[in-house]
Amino acid sequence: MKRRNLFHIVAASVIGFVLTAGTANAEQSTDNDAVKAAHASFLTALSSKDANAMEAVWAKKPYVVNIGPRSKSPAVGYANAVANYWPQTFGRFSEISVTALSIAQIRIDGRLATVVGTEGVVGKTTKGKSIKSRLFVTNIFEKEGNQWLLVSHHAQRIPK
Repeated sequence: MKRRNLFHIVAASVIGFVLTAGTANAEQSTDNDAVKAAHASFLTALSSKDANAMEAVWAKKPYVVNIGPRSKSPAVGYANAVANYWPQTFGRFSEISVTALSIAQIRIDGRLATVVGTEGVVGKTTKGKSIKSRLFVTNIFEKEGNQWLLVSHHAQRIPK
């Protein structure tokens, strides 16, 4: 093989690699933004006590899991973790506001993404008791088509 042909092959391979890496980074960035948006949609649904909006952010799968700060055991399956859990939870509060205090990590691996961070909760129970707490949170999302949907939520109080 002539040196000139070898040079062209190597140059084309390098250019192809750079273009592919650029596309992968762009996809990763787009997915990162989409995961952040899905996480924000979850917080919005929670703060608005909107069961329909909450159902929209969850995957309708038998393996979804929800462990809230008051949970005594994991709620497994769409009916238990979403359809039944959130309306009951919303019924305990006359008002609630949940905000992301920090996102320590977003990790995307193929069709799964993990968001780990802290959240602040402020609200009032239906009995008039004011609440304020900080939580550690882990949310796992699964990509269905172009949409990131929640498949696992775990929140626990941060000790004082």
